[in-house]
Order: sequence, then structure tokens, then C-alpha cells
Amino acid sequence: MKSRCALLALALLGGGPAVAQSPPGSSQQDVITHAPPSLVNPTAALQLSETQKTAILNAVRQDGNKTPPTVEFPIAVGAQVPPSIELYILPDRALAQVPDAKTVKYTTVQNEVVLVDPTTMRVVDVIAQ
Repeated sequence: MKSRCALLALALLGGGPAVAQSPPGSSQQDVITHAPPSLVNPTAALQLSETQKTAILNAVRQDGNKTPPTVEFPIAVGAQVPPSIELYILPDRALAQVPDAKTVKYTTVQNEVVLVDPTTMRVVDVIAQ
């Protein structure tokens, strides 16, 4: 009797098999592979206009107290950023004008602002100064 009550309580609290079930007509793999790109890669949807890039560039210039990295790495979209590179949160002025950029951080390399996805440590955009 106690074990039945324990199982019933567990099922009611969300630990039952219904939690792991997929929607009707789909497999668990379908659910994962058809997730929206913004959930799989939060920066996949980051498409900046020239105006937005200028706003970010101006805000970073005004912030200006960040030390450029001493380690060289490829500055190209998709390039891997070394874990030793210090990344910074974009200034509030930039985020006010480009709220979608809150998912990225930045560093400056060779007078360019390099936007980086901090979860994958990959370059997502480069803004030339």
C-alpha cells in the first residue's frame, strides 16, 4: 500500500512516465532535430544591420577601457576563440539599440570589434573600426 502511494505521489509530482513522452506522431529525435534555430544556437538569428553595427562600434569606442588580447587568433565568422581571451558584455548603450545582441560578448582585436558567442566560443560577427 505504501509503495502504491509513493508511486502515485511520484507520478503526480512530475516524475512519472508521461513527462518523457513525445508529442503524438513524433519521435524524441524529431523533437530535438526540429527545434527552432534560436534554441539550438542562440546567435544563429543574430543578423545585424549596418546601423546596429555602428551603434555597437560607437558604444564600444566610448567604453574604451578594455585591454585588447595578447593572443592572436583568426578573426573570421565561425572561428574558434581561445578560452584565454577575456570577453566583455556589450555596453548598455549598445544593448539599448540592439537588444538581440544580449546573447553575445565582445573583444577587440586589431582595431576590430569581435562579437563572440560565449557558449560556443565562436566568432559570430566582426565589426571593423
